[in-house]
Amino acid sequence: MDHQDRLSKLTGSLKFEADSAQAGSTQGQFPLLDLLGNLRDEAAGKSDLAALHTFCAAAWEHMVGIVESGQPFSAGDIAWLKELTAQIQALSCPAGSSGGTPAPDPFPLPPPPATPAANAVPEHQEELPLNLNLTDDADLLREFITESREHLDNIEHGVLVLENQPADTETLNTVFRAFHTFKGGAGFLNLIPINRLAHVLESLLDLARQGKLTIDAPVIELILRGRDVLKQFLDAIEGQLTGTRPVTTILIPTAALKAEVQEAIDNVGLPQPTATEKSAAEPDATAPVEATAVTAPQNAVTENASAAPAAPSAANGARDGQSTMVKVDTTKLDGLLDLVGEMVIAQSLVGQDLGQVTGLHPQFGRNMAQLARITKELQRVSMAMRMVPIRGVFQKMARVTRDLSAKQQKKIQFVTSGEDTELDRSVVEELNDPLLHMIRNSVDHGIEAPEKRAAAGKPPVGTLQLRAYHQGGNIIVEISDDGAGLNRERILQKAVERGLISADATPTDEEVYNFIFAAGFSTAEKITDVSGRGVGLDVVRRNLERLRGHISITSEPGKGTRFTLALPLTLAIIDGLIVKVGEERYIIPTLSVRESLRLQPGMISRVQNRAEIVNVRGRHVPLLRLHELFNVPSPLAGGNEGIVVVVQSGTQSRCLFVDALLHKQEVVIKNLNDMMVHKNRSLAGATILGDGRVGLILDVNALVHLEYQPATASLPSQGIENN
Repeated sequence: MDHQDRLSKLTGSLKFEADSAQAGSTQGQFPLLDLLGNLRDEAAGKSDLAALHTFCAAAWEHMVGIVESGQPFSAGDIAWLKELTAQIQALSCPAGSSGGTPAPDPFPLPPPPATPAANAVPEHQEELPLNLNLTDDADLLREFITESREHLDNIEHGVLVLENQPADTETLNTVFRAFHTFKGGAGFLNLIPINRLAHVLESLLDLARQGKLTIDAPVIELILRGRDVLKQFLDAIEGQLTGTRPVTTILIPTAALKAEVQEAIDNVGLPQPTATEKSAAEPDATAPVEATAVTAPQNAVTENASAAPAAPSAANGARDGQSTMVKVDTTKLDGLLDLVGEMVIAQSLVGQDLGQVTGLHPQFGRNMAQLARITKELQRVSMAMRMVPIRGVFQKMARVTRDLSAKQQKKIQFVTSGEDTELDRSVVEELNDPLLHMIRNSVDHGIEAPEKRAAAGKPPVGTLQLRAYHQGGNIIVEISDDGAGLNRERILQKAVERGLISADATPTDEEVYNFIFAAGFSTAEKITDVSGRGVGLDVVRRNLERLRGHISITSEPGKGTRFTLALPLTLAIIDGLIVKVGEERYIIPTLSVRESLRLQPGMISRVQNRAEIVNVRGRHVPLLRLHELFNVPSPLAGGNEGIVVVVQSGTQSRCLFVDALLHKQEVVIKNLNDMMVHKNRSLAGATILGDGRVGLILDVNALVHLEYQPATASLPSQGIENN
């Protein structure tokens, strides 16, 4: 569609909406506002349409006044609209759009009355309430929330890029379009408070697009605050839709923020003090701003800035037939994946009898092999449907770093890499909290204040790096900083004070650093609103164990600390070690297995005639006999001729006594019902094995920390030493 066709289409749509408008109704106000804005933008920068651009810009401002009055169209407004469409049609024609043609007066009639009706609330005096029509608009509101959250993510990401590259025109346009679309959706659903806040923020960005406003720190702060308030509206609406919040009037303060934004808009064009004058007049006011600036690395900014305009190009590709996106409800997707898992199990069961049938029907064997290949490929594709990039979580951490560094008055350079690394959707959702706690600790305790860094010979700007990559069958996420590092002696002293270790012990660096994950452990000298209570890193470890992952720490005094998180690609399939206990089969996640070994005489000892320990190369590890725990008859019960599997969770290890190791296998996890989980918390789930047996998946974290004392009568009488 060429330029003239677009103009004709827009003017035709404008005439249709204007002809449909009626006095006493608000129908068509928002579409008319959007169409005038689109016409203004279409004519911008074209010399032969300068008159049309000027006329539409003035008409758009007039239409804003009608919309913001909250009143229906008056008879005067309808007459103005009819005159408006006639003038626009004349100016959009090539014959009537010469550059020298003066723009006609867009206000032949007086503007809407400034005094609102008795039942309207003056916007500058009280907040505008928001009442939802859940009966008629529930589906539309759900769609609005889904799309709007994407817009808010784009806004936050784009604004953080603009903070470091204010001249990035493409990113500015992306943020502007996100606000514009957000505003249009809110207007369509009559969400007036959301629409008006988005409108005033859009107007602020429009001035920046026109080169009349500089994207500086105060403007960035206003946009981010506006984005956060809009998110509050979405959370409140979603809460009423899902039933987690009562269906009442939503009242979120916006008047003060809109007044600040409007003041910034009104100040555009006024003479501003130079940097020298500001420094002389307000020496104390500018210093904190300089000290709290968050700087992004040049390469990271380039990556982020290039990512922002990717959406429009992707959309164009979809229109060209190159790729398409379909939104699917997550419950439907999970149901499909469950069925695929069942099909994999069924195919495996049928394959067990393949040897008996192949001799009679050779073609059957070939067909089964083909079925096995298709089933495996279907499982791979279905699992890929659950995978999402980790980019969204990383973008949230960029905002957290910016806000915390400003509060702490520190300069921090936030670097990310591997944002396109994909994980299971459920893993990504659970990863947000652990990363949040670790970022907060790195900013608060790790990276020093600028003056301390300068005294230590470091650059005043600290670096906080977040990266993700594949390693083996896992995803590795690293959080590293160039701060002061962990204080080994301080941590060890605190651990001794709390009784976590004896004073004469000589732990390794890894063992000392892992004490920071203990519940309530903190070396902070004072409690702040960021950290210091000793609960954050405890949450990190527990969340990672629930995800079947683990964490390790490396630190060097004065140079920084690195936290390394190892996570499974997916929670729907697990790579497990299948062990035999009596006639039962159990699956131990291989990520938690350190080693396995066959018992030798003298390796098992009894502590105080009760608990058993195993000497694993000079290290005593508690023993847990699975046949006693699950009450399974076993020919090796009470003996020392079996095999022990050494498993680890956090810093703790335990030996699991089993009859035999069978093989490794990828298994599809089936959740257990609540009653069974409550009865035995050592189980994480179940699966159907290839021979049709049900195998129980063990929860290694629960087994390692299980306080279990076997009966004395069941202890072996041979090959055990009494300590």
